Amino acid sequence: MFTKNLSRQDVAAYLAKAKSEIFEDWEMRARQRVEAAKVQTKLALLDSLPQFMDRLVATLHSVRPEDSVQTNTDVANEHAEDRASQPEYTLDQVIAEYHLLRVTILESIEDQGLIEIETRKIYHEFVDLSISKAAIRYIEIEAQRQTQQTAEIEATRVEAERASQAKSAFLANMSHEIRTPLGAIMGFVSLIKDSKVVQDPEVSNFLSIIERNSQHLLRVIDDILDLTKVESGKMEIETVEFNLIEFLADFSSLTGMKAREKGIVFEFLSETPLPEFILSDPTRIRQILSNVVGNAIKFTERGRVELRLIYTPNHIEFKITDTGRGITEEQRKLLFKAFSQADSSTTRKFGGTGLGLILSKKLSQALGGDFTLTHSKIGCGSEFKVEFPVSVPVAAQLVPLQTAKVSPPPILTEPIYPNLQDFEVLLVEDSPDNQYLIQKMLEKTGAKIALANNGAEGVDMALAKDFGVVLMDIQMPIMDGHQAVRALRSRGFKVPVVALTAHAMKDEGERATQSGFSHFLTKPIHRKNLTDLLESIHRQANLET
Repeated sequence: MFTKNLSRQDVAAYLAKAKSEIFEDWEMRARQRVEAAKVQTKLALLDSLPQFMDRLVATLHSVRPEDSVQTNTDVANEHAEDRASQPEYTLDQVIAEYHLLRVTILESIEDQGLIEIETRKIYHEFVDLSISKAAIRYIEIEAQRQTQQTAEIEATRVEAERASQAKSAFLANMSHEIRTPLGAIMGFVSLIKDSKVVQDPEVSNFLSIIERNSQHLLRVIDDILDLTKVESGKMEIETVEFNLIEFLADFSSLTGMKAREKGIVFEFLSETPLPEFILSDPTRIRQILSNVVGNAIKFTERGRVELRLIYTPNHIEFKITDTGRGITEEQRKLLFKAFSQADSSTTRKFGGTGLGLILSKKLSQALGGDFTLTHSKIGCGSEFKVEFPVSVPVAAQLVPLQTAKVSPPPILTEPIYPNLQDFEVLLVEDSPDNQYLIQKMLEKTGAKIALANNGAEGVDMALAKDFGVVLMDIQMPIMDGHQAVRALRSRGFKVPVVALTAHAMKDEGERATQSGFSHFLTKPIHRKNLTDLLESIHRQANLET
């Protein structure tokens, strides 16, 4: 059989005529062998290939094929940009398509006759150039895309951090603005109750109502701040050794009182012997139990609430059972969402922010455990479970709860004031109400109080006279507390300086220490906390003299 020899012009003419059939054959092969090609439309799959074929034909027709390199490169770049814009394609798949096209074209030509060596050489150089240029351009486009994505991610991260900082600043300022007047309210109520000047039972009841609602508002503020810290990853869990038996007895005593006030029964039971001491975070455990058990009492109108404890090696499990209204399947979906309650009627009837359960869950998870609803039935009640790991000191013993010896706190008929006679105290505080409140708190200690109305005035007075301690507010006009204490420390001032702040965020305490404060008290300031701290500073000063 005679085989025709094909010149360069013959090959060019054939490709121009058979272009459609070649593309159909290539499309079938590509869809079978290239993963990304399987999901492309016909138009998207072929896209710039007609230009590719036209350039191949023009190159074969050309007297000087080498002069077509730049134009061929442009076509290869266009094809690479097309493929790079389609997220399904990888560079390997782009090259695989080119190789299939090389084979498909070559087989189609060879069916017509023998290809001259020069024509074959021009053909392979054209395809190789297309592959290499397309690969280079594809890599460039991918690099640009990665750079852009990295820049967008970085911009998003910066924006998220800025938003988080703005949120934290807002919450800290909100805390300050609410705690400052709230501290004055709670402080003066406490002074009135401690002074025993009120003999009328009804007025005493009014004061208790003010105090109770002030404490509730304070807990709401703290819950919001704590939830924000947990969500931002800034919640730090402490690990300290504490007496578990005394902790449970104290919690059960206070909770039982709340249950009796509502006319229901509260019972605490331990199903296993308990270690007398454990290592964990008692503050967060109390917060979890207060939220969960308090919630159970709030939603139980009759019957009982039980708190059961099971201890297994290095693990504690609390079960909280109530005979309340129960929870539907639909309501379960909202249980652990912030600012949500099971339905709007519960908000109207029982009040609350909806923060307690989601905060308890996140705190439990922060302790390494979890908080879940185990079961609930409408009209019968619910059972929740709190569990988390604990460490137990080597010397700790397991004791049945019934045999544990718990010393009740002493009942004080009136507050005890330390002797701070002639102890010189400089109070730097811009609020007249807080100035008067702290003066009254320290009135019976014998301390001598001098007042400064802002940081600049406080610095001048502190350097002009020998004080035993400086009590300094953080947020003040003219010069704030941080600026003032740094100014004092830079001049060699060694006297203890106590930060008084309505900012409750933990990083505020760390910032105070970095600025040079020796101690830190959060508003509302409790009289006993303040006098105990001053007594300790006074005692230490006496030892050093």
